[in-house]
Amino acid sequence: MAQDALDREPSGVATAPVAAIDDARAAAPALEAGRSRKAQERSCIVTRLAQAPEKLIRFVVSPEGVVTPDIRRALPGRGVWVTASRARIAEAVKRKAFARAFRKEVAAPVELADTVGVLLRKDALQGLSLANKAGAVIAGFEKVRSALAAGEVLALIEASDGSLEGRRKLVGASRPDAGADLADAAGAAPVLIDCFASSELDLALGRPHVIHAALLKVPASGFALTKCLRFHRFELTEKHASGGAERRAAAQEDTR
Repeated sequence: MAQDALDREPSGVATAPVAAIDDARAAAPALEAGRSRKAQERSCIVTRLAQAPEKLIRFVVSPEGVVTPDIRRALPGRGVWVTASRARIAEAVKRKAFARAFRKEVAAPVELADTVGVLLRKDALQGLSLANKAGAVIAGFEKVRSALAAGEVLALIEASDGSLEGRRKLVGASRPDAGADLADAAGAAPVLIDCFASSELDLALGRPHVIHAALLKVPASGFALTKCLRFHRFELTEKHASGGAERRAAAQEDTR
């Protein structure tokens, strides 16, 4: 007699095959993780799109009735969310979206997007400073070039006011070999961070004349990279937001 599709216990109760049970158990963590991520998503009050909190900025209302950014999502009170983009926050102010979202009259300063930009810049530089103290940052053209050659670089940091020639050489060194298989090379190039001036990098890394630096492929770098990419995305114009470089940076962040 052919074996039933369902194995049966002596009591006659149908049970799933052992292999199916094992498959279900293996899939359960992934399903739970997916549900958890979905439950944590928030909707932007401008676009109405649901996204992970890391891609949005939370705002609360101060006791004085002023819309206040909460970039670390720690301030008390009811919050609303806007896509982490300078353009989206400016649009929220212009369209009076905050008053509708909070369901009361609130003061949304016209310079709110600028305020968020200052806070995100400071937060990103603090992240680099902490990564540097943890030994996750190197600086200097030769050190960075050697680390790139060894495949040790997670993100290339170039001062926005630095040498274009030096930048071209290091960016070129960070690209996969021309003969490499495209499937193997996908995502291999380090992320480029170029939104900070040399003077800002000097203060963050505690050393003078920083033009070329890099975040190494160590656990301590992930925290800093997330903050830098959030600031980088925030400053993008709508035109640049559709560019390939930014999509690659976001894709690399999502896979970490």
